[in-house]
Amino acid sequence: MKRIFFLVITFLMLIFGPAGVNAEPSKVMSLNFDDSSSVVYINLQEAPDAEFQELKFSKLDNPNRIYFDIENSVLIGEKQQLVFEKSDIKEIKLSQFTTNPDVVRTVITFDENFETSKVKLLYVNGNIILKALPLPIQNDYFNTIYDENSQNLPYSSLTANSQVTQRVSVGIDTPNGAPNSVVQDIQKAFQNSTLSNSDGKTYDSVISVDLSSNLKLRTKYFINGVHAKNGGVLVNGIGQLSTAKMFCLDSPVRAVIDLPNTFVDKSIRNKEIALCADGSCKDTVKIGQFEYNKARLVVTSDRADKYIPVYSADAQSLLFINSDKLKHTDLVSCVANLNKAFVRKIDSKTNELILSFTNPVALSILRTDNSLNLYLFNVRSYNEQDLIKTLNNTYYKKFTMSLLPQIGVRASLDLNKSDIARIDQSVDGKAIKLIITQGTKEKPAEKAVIKRGAEKGKIVLDAGHGGSDYGAIREGINEKDITLDITRRVASILKSKGYKVALTRTDDIYVTLQDRVDFSEKEAPEIFVSIHVNSAEATEPCGIETHYYHDYSKELAKVVHSHLMKEIDTKDRGLFKSKFYVINHTKVPAILVETGFLSNTEERAALVSESRKQKTAKAIAEGIIEYCRLQSK
Repeated sequence: MKRIFFLVITFLMLIFGPAGVNAEPSKVMSLNFDDSSSVVYINLQEAPDAEFQELKFSKLDNPNRIYFDIENSVLIGEKQQLVFEKSDIKEIKLSQFTTNPDVVRTVITFDENFETSKVKLLYVNGNIILKALPLPIQNDYFNTIYDENSQNLPYSSLTANSQVTQRVSVGIDTPNGAPNSVVQDIQKAFQNSTLSNSDGKTYDSVISVDLSSNLKLRTKYFINGVHAKNGGVLVNGIGQLSTAKMFCLDSPVRAVIDLPNTFVDKSIRNKEIALCADGSCKDTVKIGQFEYNKARLVVTSDRADKYIPVYSADAQSLLFINSDKLKHTDLVSCVANLNKAFVRKIDSKTNELILSFTNPVALSILRTDNSLNLYLFNVRSYNEQDLIKTLNNTYYKKFTMSLLPQIGVRASLDLNKSDIARIDQSVDGKAIKLIITQGTKEKPAEKAVIKRGAEKGKIVLDAGHGGSDYGAIREGINEKDITLDITRRVASILKSKGYKVALTRTDDIYVTLQDRVDFSEKEAPEIFVSIHVNSAEATEPCGIETHYYHDYSKELAKVVHSHLMKEIDTKDRGLFKSKFYVINHTKVPAILVETGFLSNTEERAALVSESRKQKTAKAIAEGIIEYCRLQSK
């Protein structure tokens, strides 16, 4: 049976006309493939006073293909091409067909057996959709903009702003795997559509497509702009923006937001930008490729806790700004009112709430350990009685909305720390969906059991890996060798200062994690320090991290990390609360230090150098000494 297939092409800006000898042409910027939802779209730059033009496609044979022309338009850069594998589409080409008049032509080549007579062009408020099969509108479609349980999904290629041939692999499920449900993404706002939902209800201005197909869901966002704006930072991109929960780090104090399934333009990675050009603050921002498909936005500020994320109505940009400097009037150009609310129970632990508004909404999301708060900056009214009636006797019965002068509306819901929140936004920005999955209620935290017999001035050092456990390996360099070398150096410095030191391994031997814990228990030291070298799939990540798990270990982590960053010129990746086995099960203050990235070419060369190893050892030893002195006071 022929695999279900359809193609959606959206134009992010209006396609303009009518063509005329004196009319300024539109600029066709790029041909893009967003494999999060198999969307192919052409990005245009609006010409002044342009009007929407009608498009029609024509069929060609040998090979089986169709084409359509964009009148009065010029292609920026060279011709562009997407080549598909394992798909009914074989190729899409975008080229300057003629220059007088200016015409850009799009040609789509299909499998020979594909019936192009089924292809139709749809127009939705300036957005042009090419469909190859009937699109059953079954559910309202939302894009995820916030997810506390986000995953980094694999993707085949990045083709945003492509100026060259790109090969796109469309995955196929194995015969034993159930077909995925792929929701086809329509990137731009559909202003006035009202679509019937399968449950008989109508949600204003929301569109979705729910198909069963063999395409795999992949999510992606391409960041190509980071700018200081009004005391904050504005992140711009192409695709679908989504963030994880914001958190803060110490030493130095900074606010952090991760963007999963995101790729950062190399030209803007890790560049420090001052956020207050007038010198009124010393806040700075950096954005980097934290993992191969995860970006990390970091603002260094004494008031990091004041920063909040503001999501644009089209989910194409994010404003991260100190809330004291936020002017809500700068965010929106229209007023929105709450229109309807709908509640649905998904399963015994998961419930969703849809809020539908009369206009697109600019919002901020703030999550604490015991609550979820949405700030709806341009919402001015809601019918409280209708809302109470809708939410009564549901999971969301304690959901509240309240007017905030000069801000808009705050929507709040009490949550447990273990609950998982996800927030989706409709493609037109006029509806918000809250999905809450109830977690297991946490037991009261156990008090730290620190051995009273711990010997003052005694340190256990743990060289990571060893023997048959090589740890990270790059270019013939083994993590286990670096960690043992640094550990021996730390031990030597500490012994010269009169400290008693015990090593979990002194040679290249294999030691289990539990044996390391048992060794520490037997030695009964004042502190435990495990030394490692980091690694990642991508070559870009670099820098030092310090991990702790128990709260009574945090001060040790802060002191040692501070010395490392003073001594070594590399990226400060901060402190992390991590459940590594040795620092979780050790009953004294314990930390794990990641001294750098073996996967980074430049840092790998530094890590094996005598200078870097000695500086690392010196910093760790001095941090241990300072911590022990502080504890003895």
